[in-house]
Amino acid sequence: MRNKKIIWLLFILSFIIFNKIGFSEKRQSFKPRFSIKLTAGGGYVAIGDMNKHLDSMNNYKDILGTSVSDVSGKIEKLNNLSNDWELELKIDGSPRIGFGIAASFFHRKNQSSIYAYQPEFGRGYEMIFEPEIKVIMPFALNLYYFIYSGSKLNVFINSGIGWYLAKMTENKIDIAIYPLGNVQLGSRYWEVENNFSLGFRGGVGFEYSLIKNLALVVELQGRYIRIGNLEGTVKYGGLTIVEQGTLHFFGRSDYYDLNIPLPGHIENEIEYIERNAVLDLSGFLLRIGIKIKLF
Repeated sequence: MRNKKIIWLLFILSFIIFNKIGFSEKRQSFKPRFSIKLTAGGGYVAIGDMNKHLDSMNNYKDILGTSVSDVSGKIEKLNNLSNDWELELKIDGSPRIGFGIAASFFHRKNQSSIYAYQPEFGRGYEMIFEPEIKVIMPFALNLYYFIYSGSKLNVFINSGIGWYLAKMTENKIDIAIYPLGNVQLGSRYWEVENNFSLGFRGGVGFEYSLIKNLALVVELQGRYIRIGNLEGTVKYGGLTIVEQGTLHFFGRSDYYDLNIPLPGHIENEIEYIERNAVLDLSGFLLRIGIKIKLF
């Protein structure tokens, strides 16, 4: 065990020494370099309260509070797989240190429905959900530290902070179908946003030179982005009154809802949750793209 520790220590010291020698040689003739980096990422993103809410809508019997039959369909959650693009202006100020100014866009949208027959009322009942999320990162500042630099391969670690603008909407449509063909429609539409939230990111990756001024970039990135204080309005079908306020997340383990006004009654259940809603874009992703050297 002791020998293994000594070997690892010597390996680390050797790496540091050779690393310093390589960077010292480069520093003498180094000039700042500017480049454009374009990457696409694939990975996991949490989404948070919106998906908890959508998933709980499949507990149809608990929501309606009546016996149901002939249930079909399913309320789908928003896709947890991230596939956003990112554009970055990168500045290598020294052999070890680089900076980046980046921008990106994230979008999710779907439509799904669930249907059931209510024998108690002799009617069919359908719920349709149309959620949408748009998040723009107009500005992020990244810091790069190169832990290895060779003729073709550069290995780096990085961290950064980003400014995020978020908009979230949901359109819920209720359709009751009676035996004689009468149809009763109801709807609820809310729209909220937050124009200033900060998120943090960091990762490790490498750049591999393909040809002159063009390199392949691969990066494993983790992000922590929780956007709260979502302010906006809600409107119900057939009504001209618009309510304003903060989006809330409330309910219990078998039923969670998102709405601007809180319920008119006070729940005494131990499991009951009531708080401001959060859009959670935390997660991890693998980014792959290209870097084009400008000058």
